[in-house]
Amino acid sequence: MGGMTAKERVAGLVVAYAALVDASNACDALDEVVVAADSWTSATDLLRSCGYRKVPRRAMNDKVPAEAVAAALTSPGTVFRKRFTADTPWTPATK
Repeated sequence: MGGMTAKERVAGLVVAYAALVDASNACDALDEVVVAADSWTSATDLLRSCGYRKVPRRAMNDKVPAEAVAAALTSPGTVFRKRFTADTPWTPATK
């Protein structure tokens, strides 16, 4: 999943994006997740607190999808999720 990570600096925050296996670890349980935080490390800690494991240590890309950036900036520090490639809105992830 290393190629499915990105970070972008916006308004003094790091917007972190990744496609990760959700906490159920089912074979088709792939989520897109995004969060705005003060650093990549803080962002990955927030992702882990929502049950996501195998969060990469660094982003492989510097371009986050525009709709993911918009979702993350609505509430910095909140992890948002949606099913991978689903045409659904971003919703806060549960802890």
